[in-house]
Amino acid sequence: MMAEKNGKTVLVVDDEPDVRLFLRTVLEDAGFDVMLAANGKEALERVTEKKPDVISLDLVMPKMSGLKFYKYIQKNPDRADIPVVVITAHARDEFGKGDLAKIEAVRPQAGRMRVLEKPVQPEAYANAIREAAGLEALEAEGNRELKDRVAEGIRKADKGTLEQVLRILGRQS
Repeated sequence: MMAEKNGKTVLVVDDEPDVRLFLRTVLEDAGFDVMLAANGKEALERVTEKKPDVISLDLVMPKMSGLKFYKYIQKNPDRADIPVVVITAHARDEFGKGDLAKIEAVRPQAGRMRVLEKPVQPEAYANAIREAAGLEALEAEGNRELKDRVAEGIRKADKGTLEQVLRILGRQS
């Protein structure tokens, strides 16, 4: 069973279509409205169309990186207060470590950004977004329901799709 709508909107920014789909599904099941962008440039367009309550941001993307996008929104006083949850497979390598340090340097206030490493667990992701949006974490029953829905989606997926998702999420060598 899906959670009730909570009236909050999340902008999910990730260059991998399957990851965007996964993150959108988790958030919609948790009661959020979701906007999508495949890179920082598209994300700027979405933020201009409608200010989200939270941004879920990948760091390493083509056209405009997550870092460039983040720096851009920090320059705009109307957008600098949007909480950001960084979802990255590069938190510990040369691609992401430097970007995370640069984001820390431009971040206007402590506590406005959280980092989750891929592969991200649905419950941890939904709760990180809920906390960033100023909502309470899902209760255990809500977590169980969300987990069951994601598990059902996985059971119904074909082998090729599952292999691709696992590869993208970094679980397959």
